[in-house]
Amino acid sequence: MRPPRGRDGGRGGRFGGRFGGRGGGGGRGGFRDEGPPPEVVEVSLFLHACEGDAVAKLTNEKVPYFNAPIYLQNKTQIGKVDEIFGPINESYFSIKMMEGIIASSYSPGDKFYIDPAKLLPLSRFLPQPKSESMLHLLHFQSSNLKKAFFSLHAFILLKLER
Repeated sequence: MRPPRGRDGGRGGRFGGRFGGRGGGGGRGGFRDEGPPPEVVEVSLFLHACEGDAVAKLTNEKVPYFNAPIYLQNKTQIGKVDEIFGPINESYFSIKMMEGIIASSYSPGDKFYIDPAKLLPLSRFLPQPKSESMLHLLHFQSSNLKKAFFSLHAFILLKLER
């Protein structure tokens, strides 16, 4: 009698059977420290510390990526963007501080910086207007419906006359 097979065909360990089991994690690649960016821009002002994190007010017109590194002006990394909150026109975010960095050591008004490549335009978070091509398509469809309706109406009138 043969033992029952699992999800992977029962041929050795996790994903060791039918799915190969070798070759890494699906092409995602591992974490890699990229070092400081060539340029940083102001992103926020420190407001206060909260449970070991720093709370900052967004001063840039763009929104930071989640987990984007946050720097001082001298490009020393102090932490990463953790949570983004508040209304769209007055946003705040929390910074998960790096090991050994204490959020309460900063004063209200201290500036924090970010790699400009780690910012998204605000328009990505706002409803987008319908494009002209989409409006043209809707107009085209409605005009075709009108033509079909009038053709059907004419056909019915012809049938009634006979």
